[in-house]
Amino acid sequence: MQRRRTTIATTGTAAVLATALLGAAPGAPASAAKPDGELFLVQAVPGTEIAVEIDGRQVEQGVATGDVVGPWELPAGAQELTLSNDDWSIDVDVRVASGAATDVVLHLPAARGGDPVVSTYAVPDAPIGPDKARVVLAHTATAPPADVHVDGEAVFTNIANGEYAEADVPSGGHEVALLPSGSDRGAFLGPIDVDLPAETVTMVYAVGAPQDNSMRAVSHSAALASDGSVAPSRIETGSSAGLARDLLTAVVGGR
Repeated sequence: MQRRRTTIATTGTAAVLATALLGAAPGAPASAAKPDGELFLVQAVPGTEIAVEIDGRQVEQGVATGDVVGPWELPAGAQELTLSNDDWSIDVDVRVASGAATDVVLHLPAARGGDPVVSTYAVPDAPIGPDKARVVLAHTATAPPADVHVDGEAVFTNIANGEYAEADVPSGGHEVALLPSGSDRGAFLGPIDVDLPAETVTMVYAVGAPQDNSMRAVSHSAALASDGSVAPSRIETGSSAGLARDLLTAVVGGR
């Protein structure tokens, strides 16, 4: 059995683009105060099942492609995960942050035939405004750098395997696609119709390879606390307020 060790920081160097934004149910508020930290595991290596150990104790087995398992509540500080199948084993040192959630994502590199790698994301749990949703999009597919299109517009560009992008967007339905960097055709993935409920964060990972039509998306969601602002009940125009204000401009890719 091949065995490797990887040290991972939880600052979010990247992960996968996985369970489509399709209908992932919100969980407990991501910003709720917790003495411990939480870990999720996203299994994004196609065609295999893995076992998961935390500090030498097996916590899951038979974790299939596209599964999101956890959360495991763990003391803040360093934790050791072992991810394995019959052919290989990877030891991963992860630092758990108090009161925060982290995704550990097992995926393949950009080059075909490469060994599985591990990346992490800190789930961004800052409070959010009314009628908004937060989305994190990660490229962990076996594919070259890509652009993320939302509602037909390229909003994140030249994202390489292991990289990610984050945005707060209007809640509701959106159309998402992953295309070769600099191109508006030949999508690696999608377009996919997705729904982002208000005051949630959705972690989305793209996995698979376009060469064998195995591309898919995997995701999970959590609720967020409100930032205390209030959605406007009307938009003033004319002499009483000057120019009309578009209070819900497209914030994808900018604020």
